[in-house]
Amino acid sequence: MGKNTKQQLSDALVTQLQRTPVDKITIKSIVDACDLTRQTFYNHFSDIYELVEWTAREATAESLKNVADYDNWQHGFYNVMMTIKANRYLVENTYQSAYRDLLEKYIYTVLYQYILAVVERQAVGMHVAQNHKDFIAHFYSLAFIALIFEWVKDGLKDDPADIVEQTGVLVQGDFQKALHKYAE
Repeated sequence: MGKNTKQQLSDALVTQLQRTPVDKITIKSIVDACDLTRQTFYNHFSDIYELVEWTAREATAESLKNVADYDNWQHGFYNVMMTIKANRYLVENTYQSAYRDLLEKYIYTVLYQYILAVVERQAVGMHVAQNHKDFIAHFYSLAFIALIFEWVKDGLKDDPADIVEQTGVLVQGDFQKALHKYAE
């Protein structure tokens, strides 16, 4: 029931974000939509911030599942962008609210873990210090987040496939090149 209840609360949040800015959504409105109690909400989340965080993390993680290798990173990046597009109102209403930093933080966290897995796979057989692999993942996570939020700020007008393709041209071979430079 734990995951199902969390998902119910998340679904209620997403539904309300279709028409209401996140700053105007209350715990009461979320639990009423689910026919749950406030205590049930607090059994799973400490506040709306945590629910927004969980919702963003789950959506991003789902879009990156099974594509954590160098050959598929573009597919993962595209999936993230398509997930954002499918949840446009959630993202736009959160982006334009006090919760923006939270949304960015958790999308960053998931992207970082994903990119680090790609870097780790590229580094197999090389002796590269962990701090260098972490830095590569951090750098690309920040770059991808900046691209995503610029796209959101511009109203999701550009085709995600075009953004991913252009990013691919810039990134092609860069992970390997950086790892070789850092290799001991």
